[in-house]
Amino acid sequence: MINFETELNKLLSLETGELPDYEFAEIAAAGREILAEFDKKQTDTSLQIEEIYDLVKEQDFLRETAASERARADRLIPAIIGLADLLEDFYAYAGQSGSEELKHQAKLQRENAGGILSSCGVLRFGEAGQALNPQYHTVKASVESPFPKEQVVQVLQSGYVYQGAIVRKAAVVVSRGQVPEETSIIDHDDDQEYDKGEQEDEQNSWY
Repeated sequence: MINFETELNKLLSLETGELPDYEFAEIAAAGREILAEFDKKQTDTSLQIEEIYDLVKEQDFLRETAASERARADRLIPAIIGLADLLEDFYAYAGQSGSEELKHQAKLQRENAGGILSSCGVLRFGEAGQALNPQYHTVKASVESPFPKEQVVQVLQSGYVYQGAIVRKAAVVVSRGQVPEETSIIDHDDDQEYDKGEQEDEQNSWY
């Protein structure tokens, strides 16, 4: 840092020639004010530089912390989704069990688990009746059905989003569209028998 008081004393020690004392005093006073203002600005600038340096260090720390948390989440999210898949399997089993009480309890557990996942930033998606979206769905099969073409008719595995990023797409079965109606086949056997009978009658009429 520049010591302006020292620099001012050096200035005052210079030869002043024929300059009157009162003018020299005014110049010296003005110089002191200017140098004092520079000194203040220099001090303020130094403080600002220190603040910027502290902010940079804080940002570096935050980035390192965020990277560490992200790496931790990358390890935990697959495990959490694995547990959610087990619950989804239980929910599917309950739906086929024939027990209304079991179905009800499985549905409640599924909804509660969805709420817990959501509070952690993990969102489940993939429901029957949705339009196919390649960004969110992976088609595993297609079937003929009364539903519109490329509509999800069955979810084989739910998809998940974590903090806005797709962790896994939903595996789905989609509709190929409505089954075409069978074209009615006209049986011409009766007509052929009728024509044959007429021909025989016509032939007999000549005898």
